[in-house]
Amino acid sequence: MEPELKEILKDFPPGPLCRYRSKASFNWKEMCLLIQGKDALILKHKIWSTLKKDPLFAHHTSKPTLKEARHIAFKRARKLAEYDFMPTRHMVGRPELFDNFVMAVGQYEWSVLVKLQLLYNFAMSALYGMGSERHFNDIQRLMNKEIGACFCLTEIGHGTNTKAMRTTATFDVKTQEFVLHTPDFEAAKCWAGNLGETATHAVVFATLSTPDGENHGLHAFFIQIRDTNTFENLPGVTIGDMGEKLGLNGVDNGVMLFNQYRVPRVALLNRTGDVNESGTYVSPFKDKKKRLGASLGTLSAGRVGIASMAAANLIKAITVGIRYSAVRQQFGPEDGSNEELPVIEYQLQQWRLFPYLGAAYVLLQFTRTFRKDFTDMQRAMMNKEDPDQLAAVGAEIHAVSSSAKPLSAWFAQNGVQECREACGGHGYLAASGLGNIREDNDANCTYEGDNNVLLQQTANWLLNLWSLVQRRQSVAPYTPLGSATYLDSAESILKSKCNLDAPHQWFEPQALLDAYQFVVCHLLRSTAARVQQLMGQKLDAFSAKNQAQAYYYRPLSIAYCEALFLIRMLRLLNDPNIPEPLRAVLKLLTALFGATNLMKNISALTQGGYFQPNTSAALEAAIEQLCERLKPEAVALVDAIAPSDFALNSALGHSDGQVYRHLEEFMASSMSARPDWWQLVVKPPMKASHL
Repeated sequence: MEPELKEILKDFPPGPLCRYRSKASFNWKEMCLLIQGKDALILKHKIWSTLKKDPLFAHHTSKPTLKEARHIAFKRARKLAEYDFMPTRHMVGRPELFDNFVMAVGQYEWSVLVKLQLLYNFAMSALYGMGSERHFNDIQRLMNKEIGACFCLTEIGHGTNTKAMRTTATFDVKTQEFVLHTPDFEAAKCWAGNLGETATHAVVFATLSTPDGENHGLHAFFIQIRDTNTFENLPGVTIGDMGEKLGLNGVDNGVMLFNQYRVPRVALLNRTGDVNESGTYVSPFKDKKKRLGASLGTLSAGRVGIASMAAANLIKAITVGIRYSAVRQQFGPEDGSNEELPVIEYQLQQWRLFPYLGAAYVLLQFTRTFRKDFTDMQRAMMNKEDPDQLAAVGAEIHAVSSSAKPLSAWFAQNGVQECREACGGHGYLAASGLGNIREDNDANCTYEGDNNVLLQQTANWLLNLWSLVQRRQSVAPYTPLGSATYLDSAESILKSKCNLDAPHQWFEPQALLDAYQFVVCHLLRSTAARVQQLMGQKLDAFSAKNQAQAYYYRPLSIAYCEALFLIRMLRLLNDPNIPEPLRAVLKLLTALFGATNLMKNISALTQGGYFQPNTSAALEAAIEQLCERLKPEAVALVDAIAPSDFALNSALGHSDGQVYRHLEEFMASSMSARPDWWQLVVKPPMKASHL
């Protein structure tokens, strides 16, 4: 191993976790290199070791006030920008490194990462993806940190329904300006991070109207909102602060209204549509739907990032949960030995935690590959490649991100809570670190689109593909990323039967993917039939879809995305260069992830005729056996993806396994100090004469 990697991948100190580390069938350092990559490990180590040495990044010993949280987050974000761990050239050229940068900083503290990303990188990504050469100067100013930005899409009255946004941008031919206006408070832009106090500029989405009176739909503008010297609001712009939140309080979310605010014509981000000097709207996309498809792909940037953020949160939580479970001892066999067992020995603890360990690995692989898909699309748009192909890619990226973002956020949310409960009372301590993870991850379930609403957008895309299947046309041109190409074989898939009645047969991820593809095809057929049935009852299309949301649209999108997770994981497993010990344990982990989640689709598998009477029992037995097989591997699997102890910041999840020593250190200060209320307790009771 190279000297630089030896410094990063050091052996763990002797301690309670050695009992399980010594049982692993694979080398955790090799797994770490495979799953994360050499360059990513070097980058993460550089970030964490640098921050650990910098007093500015010392962890809080008490909860800061809102003002303090924002102040320190801003100072840290500016310092991170100075460190320049992720040069701009790597954001496009090395997308996998960018995701690792996000994870490394976020696992330290999300407020700092979010503030930094929104101030500079997110705006640059928007300008690269939606702008043109005329916006290069703005990109340069962002790169030089001369200005800072925010992203304004959501309005008080509308969030996920972007088509209903009411902020207007009307072109004035005489002055060559767009006039931005907020008709009422419900149309005010809100929830934008950095808008409350920090941003000088904003990416603002508004419905664009030309002098002929035509509304061309939602478009993005890059505009100045504050004076760069005084930070005063510019005339025509009103900005307010949204106050304290449940988490991420280092980020200043704001609300903004426009009063006939004028911006130059070139403020329009014109990659997919522009207005020329005569006031005529022009676009390389003749079909409005294709223009929307390309735009939707670009707008997926936030959801792509959230999937990575959720994966990072799940990794932190499962690290704490499994390491603590390998140390914490409770009960034991009644054989007179009085030996207590680590709680990881109990099947229920394994069943609760190990599927989330599998999810952490699956999400890592998915986010790494999906980031590349998104960056490739951005590059193609900048190079003005085939508009039809771009529209297809953009629509698929929108569909994938609209399901991957919710599922990633939910896996993290449910995983963090399961780890919290699996750690018992100690998991409720702030010292566990699980509370902060839970609070900060919670926002992932809402921003960039409500999870349940987003899933309907994925289902709509799938139903459009299904209409092609019904007309016996190929779906391949419309799923260039390959997320749904198996729909071309839907007829044969729906006729297939599952004959796997032995638990070990479900250890193969391909068998689970076959079952998932049946579920997707079955749910697509059922959903389309249900909508047609409802429309046959004289319901309009909107009402029919509304009546099919809970038991058709939602499970369809979830099954599609979980199938895609397996597809991406199988790409890794089928790589001939992977050492067999690593492949073997990754197959078991993937199988447990797939089998556990497939159990949620038993009704579809049974009603569709795919499962036979004994199949579900074999699947349950497989889950039990997979948990047992993974027990000696779990601690080493966590070691291969865990953040540094500095970033983890958990008394329960420290890599040395010395849980009780770290808890003692956490509580030591309170043990030595007499509480402020002590005198009240020891004062003698009042006498009657005092009353």
